[in-house]
Amino acid sequence: MAASRCTLALAKGVKAAMSIRFTVIKKFEELAAHYNASPFGGKEWLENYNVTPNTMVPVLVDEPEGRELRLMQWGLIPFWAKDRKIGNAMINARADEAQDKPGFRDSFKDKRCIIPATGFYEWQKLTSVKLPYYVTPKAGLFSFAGLWSRWISPESVEVETFSIITTTANDVVKPVSDRMPVCLPSSGWSPWLAKGTRPNDLQELLRPLPGEQLGIVPVSKYVNALKSSGPKCIAPIDGH
Repeated sequence: MAASRCTLALAKGVKAAMSIRFTVIKKFEELAAHYNASPFGGKEWLENYNVTPNTMVPVLVDEPEGRELRLMQWGLIPFWAKDRKIGNAMINARADEAQDKPGFRDSFKDKRCIIPATGFYEWQKLTSVKLPYYVTPKAGLFSFAGLWSRWISPESVEVETFSIITTTANDVVKPVSDRMPVCLPSSGWSPWLAKGTRPNDLQELLRPLPGEQLGIVPVSKYVNALKSSGPKCIAPIDGH
């Protein structure tokens, strides 16, 4: 999807904070094959055109036996948390804070993950109207850098959750939002997942994806509703 048709319209907008939605329009087995990972569970997984917080989605982790793809809930709950509601405030982790912020630093040290995505949404705010845009990779998938945690509930139920790391927006996304997910290149998958990567090397990975590697198009306000689903969410509006 080319960005050129939208450049003029985007340039007139007012920047907004990063919005929280993305798509995973691939089968669980396809995602596992893409990352050469073992699929763990995922039988109940259905392709999702409008991923919202607290949703279960495929997440890639590095285990001693190798890479593993499994379902986790979006909204990180630190292992020390007393209440799972903290996850509602830990959807995203800023790249410049994740290493030191109490809720994320343990996961940054040894529980880093990758969240596969076929695209993500951003909203441009014009006065009282929010116009949705859909951002897609020009090749392959987005591999969001993330952090994960394993939490045990008061009822002794094990819950695995994650957060997406965000960085400053590149030149394509910036007219809509000043933040975007960190999208790792394939060369960054192994060092990001590996337990022994040095902190300085990890920080080098948390940069915006070059603008020429993605496209952006306006889509219908149908996707604004949290419950909206299906291909209609990503359908470009007339003229794009």
